[in-house]
Amino acid sequence: MNIVLIGLMGAGKTTIGRKLAQRLGYHFLDMDDQIEQEAGCAISDIFEYQGETHFRALETKLLSRMRSLQNTVISTGGGAIMTQGNLELMRQIGTVIYLKAPKEVILERVLRSQHRPLLKVENPTEKITSLLDERMPYYEQADHIVDTQNLSPHRIASQIIRYL
Repeated sequence: MNIVLIGLMGAGKTTIGRKLAQRLGYHFLDMDDQIEQEAGCAISDIFEYQGETHFRALETKLLSRMRSLQNTVISTGGGAIMTQGNLELMRQIGTVIYLKAPKEVILERVLRSQHRPLLKVENPTEKITSLLDERMPYYEQADHIVDTQNLSPHRIASQIIRYL
């Protein structure tokens, strides 16, 4: 069995994914890290030199290859769910869990990072709001939704384990 974590950047997919994998004795795979490793450059460079469309195609190709994985917790990119067909691929891989976090929490977390290519805009707060509004209907199609507000990564992992 695999677990696929979805949610907006800063929702905690990587942190919670690592904790969950550790507790279950599973492997952990961060899609962004895997794409960077395979491309030989940072995601921000892919966005800058090849564009978001190319990056989204790389996500879909990676998801297609992950259908054979077993006992893995996968942290997806925040926008991976937006590409047509990717939700179906995620469901073929495993149980899809949406890590839901309030906009204020996401903003606090992501504004500290310089590695968010979609936030290299004049008004990052407005961009986060727009992304959340656009993606929410897709995220909410997950098999399970976990509200991460005011919960530690350990408690969130426990809640996900109960869903399984």
